Amino acid sequence: MSLLRRAAERRVIQQWGDSSIPTNGSLAALSSAGIPVSDQTALQLSAVWACVRILSTAVSGLPIRAMRPQDRITVPVPDQPTIVTDPFGGANDVRFLSRRSGFQQLAVSLGLRGNAYAMVLSRDWLLRPNRLAVIHPDRVKVDWADDGSRCYEVDRVPVPNAADMVHLMGMCLPGEPTAMSPVGYARHCIGLGLAAETFGGKFFSQGAHMSGIISVEGNLDRASAREMKEAFEASHSGMSNAHAIGVLSGGAKWQSISVTPDDAQFLGTRAAATLDIAMLYGIPPHMLGQVDRTTSWGSGIEQQSLGFLAYTLEPWIGTFEDAWTAMLPRGTSARMDTTALLRTDTAGRFAAYTQGRTSGVITINEARAKENYPPVDGGDDIFAPLNSAHSGADAAPADPMPPGE
Repeated sequence: MSLLRRAAERRVIQQWGDSSIPTNGSLAALSSAGIPVSDQTALQLSAVWACVRILSTAVSGLPIRAMRPQDRITVPVPDQPTIVTDPFGGANDVRFLSRRSGFQQLAVSLGLRGNAYAMVLSRDWLLRPNRLAVIHPDRVKVDWADDGSRCYEVDRVPVPNAADMVHLMGMCLPGEPTAMSPVGYARHCIGLGLAAETFGGKFFSQGAHMSGIISVEGNLDRASAREMKEAFEASHSGMSNAHAIGVLSGGAKWQSISVTPDDAQFLGTRAAATLDIAMLYGIPPHMLGQVDRTTSWGSGIEQQSLGFLAYTLEPWIGTFEDAWTAMLPRGTSARMDTTALLRTDTAGRFAAYTQGRTSGVITINEARAKENYPPVDGGDDIFAPLNSAHSGADAAPADPMPPGE
C-alpha cells in the first residue's frame, strides 16, 4: 500500500472519528397494546433493562487474550497486541473508553438492536487495527456491494474501506446485511409489559380504585356532599381511627368497594411479561427475581449458572471472539476466559484440583495459579506424589554411617 493511500485513509478515519452529527434515535413502532416501543421505551421495562444489564456486564467483564497454537494446545501470545489489551485507548487515558466500557456499549447495542458497530481509528506500522471507536447503530447504514461484500455508510458518508468497520451481528435472516432487532421483533410482548406498568401506575396514582361510597336518598348539593365526605374522613381516616365504629344518620348508607379480579389481573400480566422477556434473551428466571418456578436447566443455582453460560453467553462470547480474531494476524485467535464464571465453592474447586492431580492432568503450580498463588519449588513435576514430599536432585543426601558400624 502506498504512503499516499495510507495518508488518505488516515484523513478519512479522523474525519469520522471527529464527527458530531447527532443521532435521531430508533423509530418507535406501535405495539398491539397501543404503547409505542423503541430502544428507549423498552429499557423502561425493568425486565428488558435487567436482561440487557446482565448480558452486557457478563460479557464485558471477561478477560480477552490473543492465543496461538503450540504443541497441540493454544497458548497466549507473549506480547499481547494493543487491540486486545486496550482496544479503545482508555487504559491510560480517561478521554477514551476502557476495554470494559467499550465492550459493554457494544453488548448493549447487540441486546437492543441486534447489531453493534465500531470503527478503526488507527493502525500500527503493519496496518493492523490498534484503536477502535464505538458507533451508534443509527449512524450506520449497511448494504451489499456488487462483489457480495458489505458496504457501509457512517453519517451518510460512504466508508471506502470496509475493513475499517467492525460489525458484530446477532441472529440474522438469510441474505440480509444486518441482524434482526430483538426489540423490534418483540415489540408486542414489550408493549404489553409497558401497558401493565402504565396501568399499575395510574391505578395507584390517579385513584383508579375507591375504598367505598356513601349513598343517601334524594339529592345533595355540592356543599352538603363535601361536608359529609370531610366529616366521615375526619372520623374514620388514620391509624387512630382504625376499626372504629361508624355512625351514619339521615338515611345514609356505606358501601365498600373491593378490588375486582380484572383490576388485580395486571399483577399476573407483569409476571408473564417478565417471563417472556427472560425467554427472549435466554436469561434464567431466577436472575430476574422469579424464584417461584422450577427450570429444566438444573435444580441448583450452580447448575442454572452453567446453563446460562452454555446456552446464553456462549453465542455472545463467540460473536466478540470472531470480531476480534478478524483483526489479529493469521493463525492467532481471540479467546475470552470464562474461568471466573465456572468457579464453584471452595470445597468443590479444591476437590477438582485433587482429582486433576491424582489423574496427572495438572501440576501443583497450575492449580496454585488458578487460585492466584505463587509457584513453589518442585510444583511443576506432574508425577510428584500427593502424600509425600517432593524428592528430586536437590534433596539433601542422608548422613553417612560412622566407620565401624
